[in-house]
Amino acid sequence: EGDEAAGGGGWTQVGAGGGTAGAGGAAGGKYVPPSARAGITGSSFKPERRTDDLNTIRVTNISESATEADLQELFKPFGRISRVYLAKDKETFVSRGFAFVSFVNKDDAAKAMERLQGYGYDHLILKLEWARPNAPKDPATSGNEFRSGYGKALAQDTKEKVSYASNLTK
Repeated sequence: EGDEAAGGGGWTQVGAGGGTAGAGGAAGGKYVPPSARAGITGSSFKPERRTDDLNTIRVTNISESATEADLQELFKPFGRISRVYLAKDKETFVSRGFAFVSFVNKDDAAKAMERLQGYGYDHLILKLEWARPNAPKDPATSGNEFRSGYGKALAQDTKEKVSYASNLTK
């Protein structure tokens, strides 16, 4: 009862510096987002991944037999690589023909892009471009995604008439 009488409602305020002034002007017990907490300015608080996206190259026209290790070897001479992501088919695990290569330094990424643009690799000509950040998906407008989650239409997702009795005879 003593906590509730003090206005805390049973909640303990963490990281507020002991008073409302340290919590960015919030009254005791109210939620304070990380960007508004004491010692953190809004402009300096950004997710670390954002800077990584600025140094990322999208590589297209990659052969099906390419692996992440192959791409690592191809891009390694241009500078330190922080991440290589090769898009693969979920069922067959075969390359889908594009990848993302992230460098630690943007200058290294620019150098790799300049030298490898149009480079013949594994009987195909590579195309490189700066990766764009993902646009947030609006669930209300994404009508062409399958509800099943399996990457293909199931009976309830299609307008086709499906005979369910055929499933019982096998």
